[in-house]
Order: sequence, then structure tokens, then C-alpha cells
Amino acid sequence: MPTARSDPRPHARQTAAGIATLVVGLLAFAAVLDGVDEHSDLSVWDSPVLTWLLSHRSAPATTVLQAVSWLTDPTVLAPVVIVLALGIAWRTRRVRPALLLGGAMALAVVAASGIKVLVGRARPPLAVMVAPPETNPGFPSGHTLGTATFLLVASYLLWTWRPTRSTAVVGLAVSAVGTIAVATSRLYLGYHWLTDVTASMALAVAIVGVVVVVDPLLPTLVRWSTMIVVRRRSSAPSVTVVS
Repeated sequence: MPTARSDPRPHARQTAAGIATLVVGLLAFAAVLDGVDEHSDLSVWDSPVLTWLLSHRSAPATTVLQAVSWLTDPTVLAPVVIVLALGIAWRTRRVRPALLLGGAMALAVVAASGIKVLVGRARPPLAVMVAPPETNPGFPSGHTLGTATFLLVASYLLWTWRPTRSTAVVGLAVSAVGTIAVATSRLYLGYHWLTDVTASMALAVAIVGVVVVVDPLLPTLVRWSTMIVVRRRSSAPSVTVVS
């Protein structure tokens, strides 16, 4: 009778859940992008939502949401993630959480940068932006994608450490509130359309799916990588120094 350690069913269920999450995220992203291309579906709400937010601006709200936007800027969030990942690795003496969190954030940066170039969608007019203006392509929102990825992956890692219903509920609630707060700040400040931030949320879900699939495979991938490095070093020709 196979032991719990050798039973492949938990890994199979996790892989299936990860693939399902990945597919849902990609399908949602594709639906948003299709609507943007055809100026239909959710994209018809881009201008009305922006107009409503502009009409409800106030000095206190602007100050708070500017701070939220600054704190979640990729140039600010990236060092925080690096320090946090290193801290987790040092504190737990395990590299798995650090590799998964760092890898997910790197994937988010690459995805956001690449899709911005490929889609090339213009942001709202400069006149509606709260200074400083941003002129690079706006689809998807890098702030929203980075924050959603960070919160969702951190929640997943916390759940794997303490797999209880309360951990899952709290993690998802914090992820939702944090992501919505950042998305709102980007819309309110005039930097993005509604579909920009919605696409980022969908991509974050897809990235979490990748993390869930890779997680049980990570020890094997690390072991293979180590073996490849060791073999390359051992096969490298030695250099004789003649003095």
C-alpha cells in the first residue's frame, strides 16, 4: 500500500487546480483584450468610470491615493519583494517561498512590459492625469499586476504553511482589498482605463496558476539545475598557467 509521501494524488490535484487557475486567468485576460480591440464589452465602461472618478476628486482622497500608487510602483515594490524574499529564506532556511515569490514577481514584470509593447494602448489624456504624467502604453497596469501577484502568491504561500479555511479566506480578502485599492488609485489619478486594471487582475490570477503548478515540481527543477551546473563545471577544460 503506498504511503502518503509516495501517493501522487495530492500533487495531481494541485497540478489540476493550478492549470484550471491558469486557464481561467488567461481566458479572462483574453476576453478583456478582445473587448478593448473591438471597443465593446467591458471597455464601454472605460470612459464613464473615468469621468465619474474625475468628478469625485478631493484633496484628501488625492493625497491618500497618490501614496498608494507610489508605494506600489514597480520600482518601489521590487526592492521590497527582494528584501522580503531574502528575509523569508534566511528566517525559514528554505528557498522555496523566496523562489516562488521572486519568480512570480519577475514573471509579472516581464508580462506587463511585453504586453504593453505588443498592445500599445494609449493611456487617458494627459490633461486628466495627476502629476507627474505617464506617457508609455497603459495596457495592462503594472502597478495593479505587481500588487495583485504579490498579494495572491503571498497568500498562497501562507496557506501552504497553514492550510486552513480561515487562512484562505483572510488571504483572499486581503488580496482583493489591496488589489482594488491600487486599481482604484490608478483609475482615480487618471493613469489607466478600467480595462487596463481589470486585465492586470486576470493576469495575476494566471500567474498564481503557474506558481501552483510549479510549486511541487520546484525541488526537482532545482536539483536538475544544480546537476547541470556541476556537470558543466566538471567538464570545463582546465587551464595550465605557465610561469
